[in-house]
Amino acid sequence: TLVDCAGSERREDTTQHDAQSRKDAAEINSTIFALKECFRVMRSSKGQQPPYRDSLLTRVLSDSFASDQALIVAIGTVSPSATDTEHSIGTLRALQQLQGTQMIFDEREDVVKPKQIEIHPRTWSELEVRQWVEVAVGGRAKPHASSLTKGTDGKNLVRWPLQRFIQFCGDEELGTKLYEDLRVKIRAAGGGGA
Repeated sequence: TLVDCAGSERREDTTQHDAQSRKDAAEINSTIFALKECFRVMRSSKGQQPPYRDSLLTRVLSDSFASDQALIVAIGTVSPSATDTEHSIGTLRALQQLQGTQMIFDEREDVVKPKQIEIHPRTWSELEVRQWVEVAVGGRAKPHASSLTKGTDGKNLVRWPLQRFIQFCGDEELGTKLYEDLRVKIRAAGGGGA
């Protein structure tokens, strides 16, 4: 006898279904629960009678449960897709319950792309400040990099007001963009808008 116990019938997955579909899903779940109960009682050493009458499926399978000649195999289908991880784990847990085993460990690992750590501009050396000016604002400030005064490191640069950037570039638009670009770097490094 081969029995297909359907797929995932979780309530969260059936919110778009009509009342009849939800009723069918509940019936499938109760049938699977009755099947699990039969397996649980058969494994226990208390000599209880499996609750075959709890569902139509377990009544049909009662001869297979009782026969020494019968071989019962449970097959689960899992998905390799990350979007179906919860369903796959649920399937494996259901199979373990049928078999009477438990997972030895339950480890969860979040797959997260490593976050690139931005170095705060106030920690830049004089050379790093010069390199930033050369590439900032699409390289438009590069001609002004050579006019940075000696000793202008990140600590000094983050204290410059907008007016100092405009004076440094000799152009209000470019100075404002350079000032704003530095503020973006400061925020990306978690330093607020100072």
